[in-house]
Amino acid sequence: QTIGKIDDIVIGSGDKATTAVISVGGFLGIGAKLVAVPFDELRPASNDRKSLTLPNASKEALKAMPEFKFGQGA
Repeated sequence: QTIGKIDDIVIGSGDKATTAVISVGGFLGIGAKLVAVPFDELRPASNDRKSLTLPNASKEALKAMPEFKFGQGA
């Protein structure tokens, strides 16, 4: 089940991905909320080389997270 879409990736020192900014909820991009999750928590999807999974995540849990705003850090 798709529960969000990676909107952006924050790159830290050493050119390493540190945070995935995920768009959750909304419809056709309207009303969606951005949340930040540690990039190293994402796992490759077993059935699709282009997708990532966030084990044990739910849409409700992601919606309950604080909203990510660019310029405020991750």
